[in-house]
Amino acid sequence: MKNNLKTISTRMDNESLEYINKLTKTFNLHRSTALRLIFKKGLEIDKQERALEMYIKGKLSLGKAAEFADMHIGDFLELMGEKGVNSNLTLKDFKDSLKNLDKIWKK
Repeated sequence: MKNNLKTISTRMDNESLEYINKLTKTFNLHRSTALRLIFKKGLEIDKQERALEMYIKGKLSLGKAAEFADMHIGDFLELMGEKGVNSNLTLKDFKDSLKNLDKIWKK
């Protein structure tokens, strides 16, 4: 992983910097490692929130929203349940999915 790392710079408010410093001391981390961990977690949350938003607005299908969030559909459905988001799948969508599965299994 380290071979693929790129250097960037950013400005940060004092409160955020204090938290980063607290993490580095508490968990014996380098500052860059602490920032990468927090940034990665933030990216995952942001992808999930944006995928949910686009799904709710009808801009992405269930499968595409799960893909956008880098999640399996089952995990995305679980996330939807946790966030109180209802599926917009219709009975016709469900039946079409079953037909597609039947075609795949018969190959």
